[in-house]
Amino acid sequence: MVQILVWKNMNQDEQALAQFVQGVLNRKGYKIFIDIDNYKQFLKEEAKEVDLWELIKNTSSEFSGAVCYDLNCNDVGINMAAIISAATDLLGVPRTIIKKINALGIKTVRDLAEIKGSRAERQRVIFNEYKDKLNKTALVHQVVKQGNFHLVLRDFSIANRWVCVYTSESEEDRALRYEILKWLDTNVPVYGWNDDEIAFIKDISTFGDYAVPTDWSSNHSYFGQNIHTVKQNTPRTPIAENKHYVAIVVSDGDNVQWLEREFFTTSTFGQRQKSAADYKINWTFSPSLAELCPDAAEKIYSFGKKDYFISGVSGVGYANCLSYPREHLDEFTKRTAVTMKDSDLQVVCLLDNISLTENADFVEDRLSSYAKYDNIEGGIWELDPDRYGSGKGKIFWACGKPFVSVRFTMWHPSGKSECVTKEWLDGVAKCVNEMPVSPYSEEGYTVLNVHPWTMSMESLDYVVSQFGEHVELVYADELIRMIKKNLGKK
Repeated sequence: MVQILVWKNMNQDEQALAQFVQGVLNRKGYKIFIDIDNYKQFLKEEAKEVDLWELIKNTSSEFSGAVCYDLNCNDVGINMAAIISAATDLLGVPRTIIKKINALGIKTVRDLAEIKGSRAERQRVIFNEYKDKLNKTALVHQVVKQGNFHLVLRDFSIANRWVCVYTSESEEDRALRYEILKWLDTNVPVYGWNDDEIAFIKDISTFGDYAVPTDWSSNHSYFGQNIHTVKQNTPRTPIAENKHYVAIVVSDGDNVQWLEREFFTTSTFGQRQKSAADYKINWTFSPSLAELCPDAAEKIYSFGKKDYFISGVSGVGYANCLSYPREHLDEFTKRTAVTMKDSDLQVVCLLDNISLTENADFVEDRLSSYAKYDNIEGGIWELDPDRYGSGKGKIFWACGKPFVSVRFTMWHPSGKSECVTKEWLDGVAKCVNEMPVSPYSEEGYTVLNVHPWTMSMESLDYVVSQFGEHVELVYADELIRMIKKNLGKK
């Protein structure tokens, strides 16, 4: 039976402690779940609510002691404690409640305040001391700073004996980042998030690793016990002939914590379920969700509108395939193909910069690493710097499979949804309507990117309502197949 801790019933110190309790106990075969955000709706097993202190009292023999740290948004002690807890059965405990833990018979064996120095120096001490007892198969990078401090996710690193660390973009912190990335196995996920997306992705890609945005994610030490494949439930309708074919693709689905939390409630997908309109939309979706929280993936797939899912950038995790080390790319795409199959995804979405696509042989070689797999039919390519639209609809080919760049993008230049006007939306619709009916040329096909942070479903519904009769909306796999049939090399 699953034992549930209710997040809102605990104060901040207890919430931090609960992550450590959950991580250690779930590693030992317990089923501890935290009722936070909307995660409870993913539960399928019989469950009962328990009190944190009663749970610790009843399982105190499972902990070999306590490590004390200061719970502070500017203190990396919580990450240091998570490393120790991952390597041992010690329980990380905020200083304010350490005496209460001691009263339950769990003795304090270490105080992290005794380790002096900068954030990088203190984390390095603990990393070097315990790294031989840790797994190199993943890294949790959880930010610790004012304005971006989350207590969640550390249960995942503790349960799996992974390093949990925070590195900023300072020279000192990046030096520590490089040490840890070099120590890790290659082609492993980096869970959590960071300060600077571009710099961070560049750094971890250099070492042949990839990001899985999960900084707000919870309960993965529980959901990881129930991995299984999932199947899409996409309704199919006939495709009209002699039309201009448009695939609407909503970006940012590589963001796992978004998929688990707001995706089907308040975000564009949630708004979609409440909209009276029902037309074909393609949603980017992290194939890693089937491993991290398959019950959430099933929940998303269960909605009955004309929704089709493709792999988020750039497969099993967030990376840039054109700058990924070539010696590691084949392993990355192999993992991508496996997770896409488990997630019932046939089309991969990629993200790169247009400046890297000038050498045709180089691009074809990189894309062939994906295209060589039978279960990957082709791809959609978001190309910067023009808000994913720099490719202007150009189609790239590998192994006879098309990778179609975004032609137009519904991503408001202001980056603010409140700045989107009817006139601007009319401009997007006009661009699409001016495209020709030409199924035997690149001009006959359009990928329209939709940026979920600046576009509401109401805005998208409006744009679609303005499309002319010559425009036919299709799923991404339908677009890929038509292009392959009509434009592929004979």
